[in-house]
Amino acid sequence: MSDTDNTHRFERIDWEEIDRSGRSLSSTRATVVVGLLAFTALYTLETAGIVSLGWHLERIDWVIVLGMVVLGSLVGVPAVRRPDVTRRILSRLVSRPTHAAAAGFLAALSLVGIFGSLILGSPELSFAHRLHAPYGFTSQAGWHAECLGEIHQGEGITRYCEGSLSYPLGTNHRGHPMGYLLVEGARITLYVLVFTAAFIVPLASTVGVVAGFRGGRIDDLLTSYIDVQLCVPAIVAFFIGYMYWNASLLLLLAMFGLLSWGGIARLVRSETLQRREDGHVLVARSLGASPVYIAKRHIVPNITNTLVPAIFHLLALLVLVEAGVAFLGFHDIELYSWGSTIQEGLDPPVTGVGLRMAAHEIWWVSTLPAVALTLTLASLKLVGDGLRDALDPRQNP
Repeated sequence: MSDTDNTHRFERIDWEEIDRSGRSLSSTRATVVVGLLAFTALYTLETAGIVSLGWHLERIDWVIVLGMVVLGSLVGVPAVRRPDVTRRILSRLVSRPTHAAAAGFLAALSLVGIFGSLILGSPELSFAHRLHAPYGFTSQAGWHAECLGEIHQGEGITRYCEGSLSYPLGTNHRGHPMGYLLVEGARITLYVLVFTAAFIVPLASTVGVVAGFRGGRIDDLLTSYIDVQLCVPAIVAFFIGYMYWNASLLLLLAMFGLLSWGGIARLVRSETLQRREDGHVLVARSLGASPVYIAKRHIVPNITNTLVPAIFHLLALLVLVEAGVAFLGFHDIELYSWGSTIQEGLDPPVTGVGLRMAAHEIWWVSTLPAVALTLTLASLKLVGDGLRDALDPRQNP
């Protein structure tokens, strides 16, 4: 690096930002406090029946609302407070078409997961319209008590029913529109992402930084706990909880989330052990900088190239685990996960005349959620790679 580059970097230091970080009441901390107070008040008033939100919120819904408060404080406030940095990161992220498409898909998934259910509502069961094919395709007319499209070819059970715009993506065996099932699956996926990003990632990062930076007995204690935790299979803990509390998405997230962060913690610890001996970190410590300041300003930003891909790998893994558990049938039957919808399509029910249909004859029931799940996993991987490059301080001008 040339002397000109070094001078340029020193000129870009935001001393006001550094001064604000040392204050006891920063904007991030104020947002956390206000958000938690508002959440507590709303939860108390709603559960006591004093205030009605217009729809019933389950326990998992409240946990996700709390997670959004945490994410808004930790990610949203810094992004708004430093718009130039946010614009630079976003421009780097969308500089490649594949990363831009992946980021756009995840943004659309978030909007659908938040507002989709509110807009579509909950359609009633309509067995008369079961297994309608998507618009432009056909299904056997004998499957439906009422065909909404044109009927052609053959006679009796050999007739075919064309898909209708009433159900442009078709229906499942209960008559639920596939569009509704995809939206509900997006909501469940968003729950997994918010829970992991709001609670699991900060916990793993904090434990890893503390263990690596402090060292000594604290490092030994935390490392030993992580080793013990990694020896406990999350699936076994989930099934034990399943026996006592039945199927629950919150139970699934708690078991797999709280027992799956050891890998990230060990990775962060390893990187912190290397970074704490860097020259600029030693200088900061000698000048009296606090451990929290050093961790925020010098440790975490310099390990993003390994931390960010690991985080998005964990997000993709837990999304896949949730779909896999739902595919096996250990899920809340009132929640329509993509995994449970795929299982319905691969294990078709018996027709009204006693014939068992093949999975390929109702391909839309399993294919559409499988495509949505695949796009979500691929998008998480691509966005993780893109953010790794965008957040790497060694590539910043």
